[in-house]
Amino acid sequence: MKELVLKTLRSMRIEKNYTQEYISIELNISQSYYGRIENGKADLNISNLYKILMILDTDYIDFFLQVKAKEEK
Repeated sequence: MKELVLKTLRSMRIEKNYTQEYISIELNISQSYYGRIENGKADLNISNLYKILMILDTDYIDFFLQVKAKEEK
């Protein structure tokens, strides 16, 4: 499940043409740390997930529906 969450975040970021750098600036973290989050090498806490979803202009329900859709493929 964690892998699907991270893949969904990444695909949503790319779909909006946002760079890792842009997201990291908005989160006030380093780009390398954000990259580690997307790659599963750093933990994604609920607070950062919420902030990322706000940056991506989506809510939890839509996000997890996308995760579920990827899971079913």
